[in-house]
Amino acid sequence: MAISGDALLGRDGTPEVRLEGRVLSMVFHSPKTRYTVLKVYIQGTLDPTTWVGRSLGVEEGAQVSAAGEWVMHPEHGRQFSFARLVVKAPTTIAGIQRRLEKYPGLGRDKAEKIVKRFGADTFAILDKEPRRLVEVEGIGPKTLERVVEYHASRSGPVAEVENQLIELELPTYHADALVRCFGNDALMVLRNHPYRLAREVRGIGFLTADRIARALGVDMDSDDRVDAGLLYVLEQAESDGHCALPRDRLLHTAISLLALPGSRELDSSVHSDRIDPMRLDAGIERLLSSAELVAEERVNAPPLLFLADLYAAEENVARVLGDLTTTAHERWNPGELPANLSPGQVQAVRAIADAGLVVLTGGPGTGKSTVIRQVIEMALAHECDLMLAAPTGRAAKRLAEATGQEAKTIHRLLEIQGSSGAFTYHANNPLPGPALVVIDEASMLDISLADALFSALTTEHRLMLVGDVDQLPSVGPGNVLRDVLAAAERPGSPIPVVRLQQIFRQAEGSSIIVNAHTILEGGRLVPDSGGEGQFFVVNARDAERAHELIMKAVCERVPETYGLDPRTDVQILCPMHKGKAGTTAFNRALQERFTAGEPEVVLDGGGRMQPRRFRVGDRVMQTRNDYDRNVFNGDIGLVSSVNEGKQSLVVEIDGIPVAYENKQLVALQLAYAVTIHKSQGSEFPAVIIPLLGEHHVMLRRNLLYTAVTRAQRLCLVVGDPRAIARAIRQADASRRFTGLGNRLAGTLREAMGESEIVYVD
Repeated sequence: MAISGDALLGRDGTPEVRLEGRVLSMVFHSPKTRYTVLKVYIQGTLDPTTWVGRSLGVEEGAQVSAAGEWVMHPEHGRQFSFARLVVKAPTTIAGIQRRLEKYPGLGRDKAEKIVKRFGADTFAILDKEPRRLVEVEGIGPKTLERVVEYHASRSGPVAEVENQLIELELPTYHADALVRCFGNDALMVLRNHPYRLAREVRGIGFLTADRIARALGVDMDSDDRVDAGLLYVLEQAESDGHCALPRDRLLHTAISLLALPGSRELDSSVHSDRIDPMRLDAGIERLLSSAELVAEERVNAPPLLFLADLYAAEENVARVLGDLTTTAHERWNPGELPANLSPGQVQAVRAIADAGLVVLTGGPGTGKSTVIRQVIEMALAHECDLMLAAPTGRAAKRLAEATGQEAKTIHRLLEIQGSSGAFTYHANNPLPGPALVVIDEASMLDISLADALFSALTTEHRLMLVGDVDQLPSVGPGNVLRDVLAAAERPGSPIPVVRLQQIFRQAEGSSIIVNAHTILEGGRLVPDSGGEGQFFVVNARDAERAHELIMKAVCERVPETYGLDPRTDVQILCPMHKGKAGTTAFNRALQERFTAGEPEVVLDGGGRMQPRRFRVGDRVMQTRNDYDRNVFNGDIGLVSSVNEGKQSLVVEIDGIPVAYENKQLVALQLAYAVTIHKSQGSEFPAVIIPLLGEHHVMLRRNLLYTAVTRAQRLCLVVGDPRAIARAIRQADASRRFTGLGNRLAGTLREAMGESEIVYVD
């Protein structure tokens, strides 16, 4: 038995005990909780000892070392409770063979052959040159893959980090990322510098790093914690759509976040347990000095503080758009335009004939698609190449249908390179030109995607941004279309802007379109009085009643009255996921209504969330772009078959079967109901919208407007009249902190010879 002689302390401050031994048997192991009971022989003892703790599992005969403490169990007696356990590689030929016999796919015969071939170097081969195992008779590619995966999970720095993560009750999948980032120092960084994880490892945020630091007794008053906390506040702001925060707002949020342990429960008037604001000021200055933050001064307002990458993205977008605007382009002759075009449509066509950048915006029924078709016709007449794209796959498909031309997602236009996320086309390898580039649904552009797209353009391109500025902004950070419009509409701006406002005769009969424009004007909704697109409002006093009415509408009333298929043509659009009138409740209820008893596959939630079930006949949505299989974020289809044994299924999307293997199922979600944000860029024959007081944090005009404009034939709003009125009344589209509008205006002023650039709030 060996007791550690160095000053390694346990959580209660007492010295940890370090032991080494040989595993006689694994008495118990739970794959879910990782709780493990081992019988271990320690040299110098007569009887095997019992070891308990969390581990990845250990095979019989393995040499192990562990750190922990002896405890007395009331029923099972004296046990060694280990906090960390490492499986050591055996050094004797017999020991190597015994351990290999436990590897999946090997057994005694293959293990004996491997040891005979590689001898004492077997585990060194497994560590550094595992592909050499195919030199052994009977070891094929599939067996090799299983052996390599198992070996990696039981040895080396990844296993050590996994064991530490298990002790901290954190997901073990972080181990690979940690080792990729820090190599053999991963365990040291995890234990001694956990706040580096939040800043350097994708997928580990400040809250996880803080939890690790607390568990390991790391100094909670360190500069590392302050700096990581400040960056975390800005990262959270980014997830809320902001590119920056005012300095005072950043400080206020960080003070609350960085409250010392237990101080969050104290009365807010007790400041002694709050972090000193001067320490936060010092942290901001450190981050500014290291260029991780960038400050932008404003007139009569606190400066905006940006994460460096978002600041650079805004700078680049402003520069490219400025170059497109101020570079002379060959004048195109629009020719004789159709007599049925509105004055605004004529203005838009003529604008792109002269300019390198044009912004076209307008609501439903105002003829944006007609303008795009006319502009395409003009470009083709001048033998100019076309590049049509949209932020999502659904929006790109709609653009292609409206124009009769090929349209792509922006990611596919730029030719994304598999899982790396890099684009083939970028600033050093721009898209071929000259070409007309039309980006539809530009309101969905976030600053990062805009940066990638515009970086790949040159002054040989003409860019037409088309979108409805009154819709919800992008899910990602930024408000690109609104910011470009703000800069373009300043006095003296050279960027042509066309706002289409005239509703065309074929759209005038649609009460959906009439009510969409009524919402923008802050008016009162007018139920249907006949026409092509029908619009209705049904009162519901609470979420329970709204749920009941919507279920009846989806399952009975709409199919009976309109002849629509409830699983393919009717879409519930919710402000939120939670609650009885949220997506989760509707998806569960409608799945039970439509597909109960059908063959299913179950995706385990990993203990953190409910398992997801997909059955034959379910309506599902793809939630991320998959360019290898040609399915995109927002694509909706029906599950046509499942293989319960292989945990796989097939989804029919737009008439094309798409196969999903086990790991690909995480990209699917039930789609009987989706959030309004998720519906952007899509249209549906019938849309049903719950709107209640419990949705108060989301009730804004652009949310309701976006939902209503997704409907083609039928729109049904079910909710509390007070909530509906509040949504229409709240015109402020939850402001985002960005700098693009000011920066683009400044770039244009500078290009036009006006040296004074003033940034205002």
